[in-house]
Amino acid sequence: MSKENSELDILGLDELEVENTSVEEIDNESVNLIFVGIDKSGSMGLYEDDMRKSLTEFKEALENSKEVDELLVARADFDHESDIGGYKKVSEFDVNYTTGGGTALYDLIMEGEGKLTDYMQFLKDQGMRVKAVFAIFTDGQDEHSKNVLSDAKNSVSILNDKEITTAFISFGGNAKGIGNALGFKNMLDVSSSASELRKAFNCLSKSVIESSKSVINGGENFFTM
Repeated sequence: MSKENSELDILGLDELEVENTSVEEIDNESVNLIFVGIDKSGSMGLYEDDMRKSLTEFKEALENSKEVDELLVARADFDHESDIGGYKKVSEFDVNYTTGGGTALYDLIMEGEGKLTDYMQFLKDQGMRVKAVFAIFTDGQDEHSKNVLSDAKNSVSILNDKEITTAFISFGGNAKGIGNALGFKNMLDVSSSASELRKAFNCLSKSVIESSKSVINGGENFFTM
């Protein structure tokens, strides 16, 4: 290996540990990575307060679970752009929420897949046992992605092949069927209302907790009502 390539590899590892939780901060040999993609496009504007409440309850449910020390959560927001955070302890999960812009769902899926699989492999290389959940919440069709459906579908296929649990929550009729088209293995359809929004994130927290207890990665039957 050349000196230049070696330095690039080291820089890549440094970036992974800066963006995510460093190995020294992880107290368990088993780690459950949770990716939560959240639609914050303008059409979600009516539900800003309800979403903040739902995210708060989601965080509290994970914090109160026995499995909390094994969970690292990445919050990924998307409107016409995507903003993907690192995999952090549940206590650092941000519950703020504002809306505006369009929907770049495909871009988020592709970028999120890359960041999740890179960090997952990094942790495995350190000798850790790693499982992961890749969950998306959206209320509509893609409008602003640079990438196309087939690109995002390929990323979902990569996640499925790596036995990462793929889960899709559609909020209202406009988003129904998108998860199937993209190849997600687990689907939850809820209607557009505050109570259904709360139900969706309550279901997601329960499902994450139950999934973390399982020794099996990926597959179907993720959502626990």
